[in-house]
Amino acid sequence: MRYRMPKYANALLSGMVLLPALLFFQIFCEPVRANEIWTGRRIMDEFFKRHEMFPYVFEEQTVIMTDSAGNRDVRKARRFSRVEKDETVKYLLVFDNPSEVRGVALLAIRHQTGPVESMIYLPAFGKELKSNIGKSRGSNFLGTDFALEDLAAEVLSDFRYVRVADQKINKIIHFVVEALPQDKEIERITGYGLRRHFIRQDNFFIIRTDFYDRSGRFFKSQTSHDLKRVDGDMWRANMILMENHRDRHNTLIKIDRRVFSHDYVPPEMFTCKWLLENRHIEGTERSLFQAAAGFSGEDDAER
Repeated sequence: MRYRMPKYANALLSGMVLLPALLFFQIFCEPVRANEIWTGRRIMDEFFKRHEMFPYVFEEQTVIMTDSAGNRDVRKARRFSRVEKDETVKYLLVFDNPSEVRGVALLAIRHQTGPVESMIYLPAFGKELKSNIGKSRGSNFLGTDFALEDLAAEVLSDFRYVRVADQKINKIIHFVVEALPQDKEIERITGYGLRRHFIRQDNFFIIRTDFYDRSGRFFKSQTSHDLKRVDGDMWRANMILMENHRDRHNTLIKIDRRVFSHDYVPPEMFTCKWLLENRHIEGTERSLFQAAAGFSGEDDAER
């Protein structure tokens, strides 16, 4: 099954062939016009529309954790994401090595309305899932500097977005948008009193987020590096760095491979049954995908 772009996207792509290189650059990288009104929420809507909602994505990742003494811990992981027709967003993060974390998985489902449903599978503790529904998602995940809250897409309805003064970073003008929890319960669950996003005005990509705890103290930041255009005006970062300035610890996620393909993210894999049967463990899932989906490789879009 191939992903079909909206009609307007096909029209744009067809027209590109006739446009000179300079005009192409202006269309996709033109700075925001001065007379346009960009509120904080509108900016975030534009970011999600352009970059976050591709329906089928598979990634192979290297996760590098570095402590204050410079010691490194390297892990390999795979990340799967899928957007359903009702706009439910599903994520599955699986660790493959080293052996002590092999098979550990995080399953997160963000419904269009309602809370984020997240579950952790720890094979060493038996065949059961640890549910995180309604609990704090602000604690670090498996020793990384990423909280559960950071690993799934932001739920826009949970926050009030306020645009503050723009900033120039590396000669590029950025929107600066503050994300404030709508209520104390969301603040408690996420663990953050404030997130400040820095969004490039030329492509609406978030290149930095500063995190503040519930007492308003800055303590960590996430930055995106090695940005690549992957389709039309959609961009992806091939490296994501989370730095905990309080603990002097950081985690780098490096994307080794990325595939946009329905065959790599079948719906059955985002279920408790799939995890409890250990079908997510490396070496078992590929043959299952091929048998279930008649995989031929023709629909792959690898970036």
